[in-house]
Amino acid sequence: MNWIKHQKLTTGSDRMASYSIGKKLSYLLLFVSSLILLYTYYKAEIVHLGSASGIYYKYYAISIGGIFFWGIVLQLCERIRVNIVIIVFSIGTGLYLTEGILRFTEWQKVDNVGARYAKKLDISFDSRSQKEVVNDLIREGVDAVPTVPSSSILKHQNLKGLVPLGGLSNRTTVNDNESGEYLIYESDRHGFNNPDEQWQSTPLGWLLLGDSFALGSSVQPGNELAAKIRSITGRSTISLGLSGNGPLTEYASLIEYGESLKPEKVLWVYFEGNDLITDIQREQQNSVLLQYFEDGFTQDLINRQKKVDIALDELIEIARQKSDKPFQWLRLTNVRKLINFDSFGQMGIDPHVDASNPLFKKVLINAQMIVESWGGQLYFVYLPEHSRYTNSNIVHDDFRSKSDVTSLVNELSIPVIDIHAEVFVKHPDPLSLFPLGQNGHYNVNGYEEVAEAILASIKDQR
Repeated sequence: MNWIKHQKLTTGSDRMASYSIGKKLSYLLLFVSSLILLYTYYKAEIVHLGSASGIYYKYYAISIGGIFFWGIVLQLCERIRVNIVIIVFSIGTGLYLTEGILRFTEWQKVDNVGARYAKKLDISFDSRSQKEVVNDLIREGVDAVPTVPSSSILKHQNLKGLVPLGGLSNRTTVNDNESGEYLIYESDRHGFNNPDEQWQSTPLGWLLLGDSFALGSSVQPGNELAAKIRSITGRSTISLGLSGNGPLTEYASLIEYGESLKPEKVLWVYFEGNDLITDIQREQQNSVLLQYFEDGFTQDLINRQKKVDIALDELIEIARQKSDKPFQWLRLTNVRKLINFDSFGQMGIDPHVDASNPLFKKVLINAQMIVESWGGQLYFVYLPEHSRYTNSNIVHDDFRSKSDVTSLVNELSIPVIDIHAEVFVKHPDPLSLFPLGQNGHYNVNGYEEVAEAILASIKDQR
């Protein structure tokens, strides 16, 4: 009898303990949901300045839903609450076991989207990550570094007291891979993708300002836009293109390097996919870039390359340590890729951009004055994006506010070279000018046709 009574008391106390744990874990998961909400807000509104809502709305929904869900669970009877907690933790355990398996297998290489499309086209594709390529080159004795996009630079306001506008000088630089092979180039004396001897050419024929399209992403050295112009015209050509550049960094680059070079022709290479969406929003938060609107302001970067190199080397090391953090798996990165979670239910592309941003107009006015001060000519080159050609219902003048952007530039008496009208509309298969036909930069044929269109337009405008 006493044994039976003792067993009942023990069973009862065990149940109370499990119920207590269930309630504590419910509070814990409520707290985790709140943390996810705060982190989502930080990434969406502070890091991406509200420009990536198509991705982060799902995380808002999950975190807010989690807060309400666990709030309700805490009001349920103890038995039901314990069962719910067991189910959720079982699912969570399964997800993290899957993440661990994916993390320590070759799945990431097999899953590479570019590799899948390349396989369909029977094209070889280097499935290594940029980090793996850099490390492999270093093991071979090559002084290799990854490209450092301006978006990464602008996150560090106090980078040796500088805001670098170029890359690491005279280094083997690994960029991206969209066509099957990584773009690997020897950077020039200021960290750009040019043959170094171009800096000794006087007078300079052409200067390109822009982002990764002006840099030449996705093609091998000699096939980028600047190289095509150099080859066709036989004139010296320098590109100041850097991944992530927007209107303010391009304007700053013109002041830092262009005024010393004094080129005859300056191409302002505008990309509709981000220049007035994410780039200018990020740039206008940087106090150093805003100082370029002050008369005479300069960082004198053209004479401080050693300090720029030191600063960028430190930034690369910071990024390397961050990528090696042991708790990256908490974000379930590989599981999300496996189920294509970040693309699932993604909101459509906003066809409008804010062409009325006063900084954009001010940048163009000032750039035109600077170029004309040495007798040069500024041209505005409008580059279209891949998504413009994937939907037959797109109204091309309205998409990305194209007509508003070009009208503004025309009002400033800056010649516009509309690559959408001059190249892509006339092409029987515009998607074939992109790497593997997929979203990205242009391929070799794309850059070549753009270069030819630019030169033909300028010749016609004479």
